[in-house]
Amino acid sequence: MKRVNVSSNAPKPLDLCTLLSVRPAGGFTLLELLISLTLMGLVSLGVYSALGFGANALERGTSRSIENQRVRAALALIVRKLKSAYPLMLPVDGERLVYFFGDEEELRFIASADRPEIGGLEKVSYFIKEEDGQRGLWMRISAPTLPADLVEEREGSLSLEAEVLSDVDELVWEYFGQRQTEDEEAWHESWNGEEEPKLPQAVRLSWRALSPAQGGMGGAPNAWQIEVPIQVQEPVSELRRTPQNRGRNRSRR
Repeated sequence: MKRVNVSSNAPKPLDLCTLLSVRPAGGFTLLELLISLTLMGLVSLGVYSALGFGANALERGTSRSIENQRVRAALALIVRKLKSAYPLMLPVDGERLVYFFGDEEELRFIASADRPEIGGLEKVSYFIKEEDGQRGLWMRISAPTLPADLVEEREGSLSLEAEVLSDVDELVWEYFGQRQTEDEEAWHESWNGEEEPKLPQAVRLSWRALSPAQGGMGGAPNAWQIEVPIQVQEPVSELRRTPQNRGRNRSRR
């Protein structure tokens, strides 16, 4: 019987650890390649996240800047109109009143017109208006300002209405002055030109915008407050006279 010699040079099966640690000539092992690909994926993910965050921050910053400018322009318009308020005297039922009526949410007064096509005086109204479930502060300007139209609460033939503040959560008007029935100056929730024949000394507007969670844009600061001094509170005695009376006074002199 012949013996068969099994050669010791027969190939042996390789396990996983040996396979991963095999380094080809001048190359990387499979384990090193997997680690490199994982690290590259993590770095790429971090870079993509940083770029996305930067783009979102830039968009939010631009939106905030635009909203800030819009709100500042609206408040500057309100300040300019209030500073040009004029105590126009109106004869009603044998008595005289100053056309200025305001409460916490609405304000109506007479101001100098700043549009050249109108000239003279114009009626300015601020009021709360709701559209599509959103509350906003609106402004209405009407001219010419005729005494009969003011007494009957009619608008002039030229009327302009626009929203000045949007996303309003809370808005309050207040009026500073001394009433005829009071001894001291104080802030009041309303001012009636029929009861007080003069304008208040100052007007304060407190406004709070909706937060993003409430459906607001969130671009502007959440709360604002402005105080505007009124330049002329009472009608000038010379302006109360008619042109005929002025001529008579001059002739007497």
